Amino acid sequence: MAHPLIIASTFILVYYVVVKFLKLTDPPGKPFLKYVDSKFNKSVLQVCDILQKPYIPTYLWGRCGHVQTVLYAKYGRFHCPNPQGNRRSVVMSDGATQTFDVFEPHKPHASGGDITLCICPGIANSSEKKYIKTFVDYSQHQGFRVAVLNHIGALESVPITSPRIFTYGDTEEYDVMIQYIRENHPDSTLISIGFSMGANIVVKYLGEAPHRQSYFLCALSVCQGYDCTRALDVLHEWESGRRIYNFMMTLNMLKHIRRNLSMLVGEGAKQFWQKKGLEPIQYNVDKILGATSLCHIDEHLSRRMVGSPDIMEFYEDCSSVHHLRKVEIPILLLHSEDDFLVPPKYNNCPLEYVEKAPNAIFAQTKHGGHLGFFEGGVVRPNTYTWLEKVAIGYVEAVYEVAVTQKIHPVIRDKLETNGNHCQIERS
Repeated sequence: MAHPLIIASTFILVYYVVVKFLKLTDPPGKPFLKYVDSKFNKSVLQVCDILQKPYIPTYLWGRCGHVQTVLYAKYGRFHCPNPQGNRRSVVMSDGATQTFDVFEPHKPHASGGDITLCICPGIANSSEKKYIKTFVDYSQHQGFRVAVLNHIGALESVPITSPRIFTYGDTEEYDVMIQYIRENHPDSTLISIGFSMGANIVVKYLGEAPHRQSYFLCALSVCQGYDCTRALDVLHEWESGRRIYNFMMTLNMLKHIRRNLSMLVGEGAKQFWQKKGLEPIQYNVDKILGATSLCHIDEHLSRRMVGSPDIMEFYEDCSSVHHLRKVEIPILLLHSEDDFLVPPKYNNCPLEYVEKAPNAIFAQTKHGGHLGFFEGGVVRPNTYTWLEKVAIGYVEAVYEVAVTQKIHPVIRDKLETNGNHCQIERS
């Protein structure tokens, strides 16, 4: 007969795994929604009914934000498709080579219109990441063209050609892609979409030069952090394992830095600056390569690379928080409650914004982790996630409202705000 202590210990362990960690007893719920009760927002939500239905994650582990986040980071997506696009390269004024990929739709859009989704991926990501490939493939099957920015330094097959890599808030590279699409597809309706760090760039891009908003019908921001100045505190918190996530992201960044080390801080950089008659930027390479936090990389590399006098000014310049209030086109700000990289307690910025923005919707799911949103199956999830479905559903809804109801969502004064009353829907 088993010892009572062993039985009790086993029970406690099972209880902890099932109830506390995997949260199998935690029922799915509808997304928490917050928005101004305008005619436009109500019309969009009526069409985009997926935002008003429960998101049901993969049964065995989908209620755990840590598992969702780790599986996204490790595998990206399951049964990942392999869409084929055309890669474009542009040499920028400082000698950097910017690349992006353009994927044509598999069929005409149901409306007969020409629509292009302009994607800015997450940190150190590109069109070759599985979550981007899956999003592209799903979009192509719905009749959308997709353009995906490849962050400078993120592609193994494309070496950098100037002493810099991407930063959290540089919008010039995204603008290069947008101008290409505008010139080569002048009749296409553009949609701006950003994931995580890429969402910060998208919002900053739209707000820092508001005339750019006229390029787009609407925008989507998924799992972004808005204020980079909080990184010094947030990324070093042990709460919910954020310090561990920070360390893993740092290792990934160092992989890209090491691959491009010569042009960034070594002989390649020295020759680059000599040709321009300039002195190379001085770095402490040992501290860069010995970094255990993204903040260390930013202190010893990133902020010096762009000429910021200190790390706080660098983070200020990168942050979209100062520009969000200037975004007037329709935008969906999507988060999950168990995103431990961007915890809800730091989401006061978008919540305050949607109280006054008649075209913005804040949506927060109960589960999903950071860019996970897996759904279907008991253990192995579906190829396409809830994220693909809700993003395309929102775009389709905005397009339908703009076309059928003749509401031009780019021009603020043409929208009915109904007294600017803020609506909150709880799951």
